[in-house]
Amino acid sequence: MSDKAIRDELTKLREQVAELQSARTSAPSPQEQQVPGAAPQDLVTTRAEEADQDTVFPEGAEEKDTEEQIRDFVNALDQEIKSTNPMTVLVVFSLGVVIGRLLPR
Repeated sequence: MSDKAIRDELTKLREQVAELQSARTSAPSPQEQQVPGAAPQDLVTTRAEEADQDTVFPEGAEEKDTEEQIRDFVNALDQEIKSTNPMTVLVVFSLGVVIGRLLPR
């Protein structure tokens, strides 16, 4: 895209954002309130904000969750290796070495 096309697109987007913000702050008209089956704009906005708040992680919670998942994976891998026959582990490792040597560089 050229610079002019990007500027035009940014201008259009800014206008749309301004329209949405003005529509959000203005009170709904009586006709909008009387439409059957339509949710009031405030209710929709409130529910959208609540959904956003539900998915927001407190600081460090996502990192803690990732660390916990890694720890669980390492523990499961450790248990799997301990419960596996050593000869099977050696054969699988050897096959990996042989296949690695056969691959072109």
